[in-house]
Amino acid sequence: MKKYFFKIYILYITLFMLATSCVKNTISSENGVNDPFEQTNRQIFDFNNSLDEYFFTPVAKGWRKLPDFPRKNLANLAETAYTPVNLTNAILQLDRESISLILRRFVINITFGFGGIYDVAGSKEFGNVKKRYEDFGQTLARYGVNEGPYLMLPIFGPSNFRDALGRGVDAVLDPVSFAFRINGIGLEGRLSQPVISGVDKREQYLDYIEEIKESSLDYYATMRSLYRQKRQKDIFGINNSVNRNFSYDINPPVYEDTRHNSIVSDSLFPPKSNRMGATDNKLEILNDDLPSSNYPSYNEDEVYLTN
Repeated sequence: MKKYFFKIYILYITLFMLATSCVKNTISSENGVNDPFEQTNRQIFDFNNSLDEYFFTPVAKGWRKLPDFPRKNLANLAETAYTPVNLTNAILQLDRESISLILRRFVINITFGFGGIYDVAGSKEFGNVKKRYEDFGQTLARYGVNEGPYLMLPIFGPSNFRDALGRGVDAVLDPVSFAFRINGIGLEGRLSQPVISGVDKREQYLDYIEEIKESSLDYYATMRSLYRQKRQKDIFGINNSVNRNFSYDINPPVYEDTRHNSIVSDSLFPPKSNRMGATDNKLEILNDDLPSSNYPSYNEDEVYLTN
């Protein structure tokens, strides 16, 4: 077992060194976005879109048609099972607020929510404890590791060198996957938690992503911008004291302004009366309603985040 973890450790150290060396020798594209692999990224993006259209979207629509039980309960259980990863990253970040929220939600839901099947921690009776998501990409950013070049991962979608590395580390830290592995449970069992979480998140974004597709002049550039803005919110909106002196990037990240990139900002988020709070033709959504970083959630120019 120790030998196995040593090999995993060496693998990620090697990947990290390769990633940082690529970052140091990468020149950002002319429009200021760090996307030197744009041609390849767009090809992968097209593949992901086709896969999403013919597989993930129908699955998400089918998931939406299920009754709250078992749909919400399975999603709650998957979230509870992933708590150790969130907690580990919160501890590594020395984020006391996140540690407190994650622990409170976990203890309450395990104790009073039948092992995490019900999200009672989010109810008024238990203080409406907020959800908090932490990942190793955020942890690396906490210690000043910049994002590096933008990447479009097959199936997983938008990412960058730092977050791709973080995703791999989080997979190793996942105790459910580890427990299944040491007990000889096959891949289908180990994938149950991420598959349920992924389908549930995709269902949450069915209408939102369809709206972006219809209104964006450049769907790829829009998703790239939204993802990077969302990651900025995840990192700096939660952890405000980031050590910027420890850096593997030659330049700080520059984020594209869709208003100057042949994308009309109003067309990204046209005002809709049935959305959550439209004011002055700008979309207002609650911080608590932003799901995981796997999908983009807001545009800084067009969305107000309120507590």
